[in-house]
Amino acid sequence: MSLLHLSNVNKTYFGAQPLHVLKGISLDIEEGEFVSIMGASGSGKSTLLNILGILDNYDEGEYILDNTLIKNLSETKAAEYRNHLIGFIFQSFNLIGFKTAVENVELPLFYQGVNRKKRHQMALDYLDRLGLLPWAEHYPNEMSGGQKQRVAIARALITQPKIILADEPTGALDSKTSVEVMQLLKKLNAEEHKTIIVVTHESGVANETNKIVHIKDGIIENIEENFDHHASPFGINGVMK
Repeated sequence: MSLLHLSNVNKTYFGAQPLHVLKGISLDIEEGEFVSIMGASGSGKSTLLNILGILDNYDEGEYILDNTLIKNLSETKAAEYRNHLIGFIFQSFNLIGFKTAVENVELPLFYQGVNRKKRHQMALDYLDRLGLLPWAEHYPNEMSGGQKQRVAIARALITQPKIILADEPTGALDSKTSVEVMQLLKKLNAEEHKTIIVVTHESGVANETNKIVHIKDGIIENIEENFDHHASPFGINGVMK
C-alpha cells in the first residue's frame, strides 16, 4: 500500500450555491517521493492539500494515510495524526510574531509533551542544520522572507514527520530565495528520503519535483514523471555539488 492513497475522493462546499471542488480524485504517493500538485487558482489543489493534511474532510471516496483510513475523525484524533505524521510549510510562513525563531520551532514538540530542555536543544539543532543558529533569538519581524521560510521548514521537520506538505512555499519569496528554498526541499528529499508534496501554480517550482500532478477543475488531468529534476545542483548521490 502507498504511503498516501486516495480513491475517488469528492468534496463539495455547500453554500448558497453548492461548489463541487474535487470530482473523483484518485492518487497514490509512495514513501520518499517528491511530488508537486499544480493547477491554476480555483482548480482544487489547495482543497486537496487540506484533505491530505487532515485539515478538511471529504464527502465520498477514501483516503488512506500510512495504512490508516482518514475519515470523519474527531478533532483530537485528527490533531494527533497531524502532529505525528505531517509537517506543514505555508506560503505566509505562519510564524508566531511574539515568539523567537527557536520558540517557533519548538512549538510542535510542546504539543507532543516533550520537556522544555529537550525541545529547546532539538530546535537549536534544526536551526543549525538550516544555517539559522545565529538567528535563534530573533523574532520573525527581524528576519528576511527566506529566513522565515527556513524557520518554518525547521518547525515542519522537528517532529520527524513522514510527510512534508508545502502550500505555495515560494509564493511570498523573490526568485533567488525561491530557488534556495526549493533546493533545500530537494536536499531533504534526496538525503533523508522525506516524502514531500508541494502545491504550486508555478511551473518553475513544479519542475524541481520528480512527479507533477496536474489538476484542473477538480479533476486530475495528468501525472507527469519528471526525470531530470536531479540534474542540478546535486551530484548523483543527492549531495550538493
